Amino acid sequence: MKKILFPTDFSETADNAFIYALHFAKSVNADLYVLHTYDMPVISSTSAGQPDLIQEVYNTIEFGHFDAYKEKVPQMREIAEQHQLGDVNMTFIFEEGSLLYTIQRIIKDENIELVVMGTNGKSGWDKKILGSNTSNVIRNVDIPILSVPFKAKFKRLERFGFATLLKPSDRKGLRQIFNFTKGLNAEVKCLHILRKENPEVEMLVKEWQNFFIDDKLEITTVLNRDLEQSVYYFIDEHLIDVMCIVKRQMGFFERLFSSSLSQKLSYHADVPVLVLQEGEKIDD
Repeated sequence: MKKILFPTDFSETADNAFIYALHFAKSVNADLYVLHTYDMPVISSTSAGQPDLIQEVYNTIEFGHFDAYKEKVPQMREIAEQHQLGDVNMTFIFEEGSLLYTIQRIIKDENIELVVMGTNGKSGWDKKILGSNTSNVIRNVDIPILSVPFKAKFKRLERFGFATLLKPSDRKGLRQIFNFTKGLNAEVKCLHILRKENPEVEMLVKEWQNFFIDDKLEITTVLNRDLEQSVYYFIDEHLIDVMCIVKRQMGFFERLFSSSLSQKLSYHADVPVLVLQEGEKIDD
């Protein structure tokens, strides 16, 4: 990994995620692109007869955003120094326009490989995220997104968890995880949840382990109709540092982080989630 994009609105939540992004970038020896966008308001048509006044208002708003941005950049560099992360190479980007559109363009122009974003809720995963910028980006970009809860504190990345249905198309997501963990000496632990007995699952697990034999894949199967409870216990039992899921449908993401799981994860609100892109199956 070479380039990570970190969008920020300079909120407390974003500042915490910034520290996490710095640590993550340093751990994988990547450059960090720090993005701040702003939207210009639409001026009422009643002012249409005063173009000079409208332009003056726009200039005032733009200068105001830029002045605030100029104050924040040194503060962010100071945060990096305070956490002994000043050696992470950072590029600051300030642009007017849609956050999502700007992210999509920068990903393409700069060959970004990962986006790191903070979640909205201070209590970890709650319903607020489902309507947040983070959720919108997850839906509409084609690279992995690392979503960082408000309480997350970076620690050595030793264990990545992956919730999977063991479908062939999930293998691409798992391969992305192994690419992330190269050089980290981290373990990858998979969770496969069964809602009912399946005598073929043992053979399926062996098939996956043989496919990823060089990566020492570990798969845990659980028989439980309660998806949220299974994920909660998996994270707790295996001390997962980053939980990974494949973006198959946003509905799965929403169910996984429903209010019931949010309550169960209130003690584990520091677990970031890596949302991976699903692709065609990898050939055997």
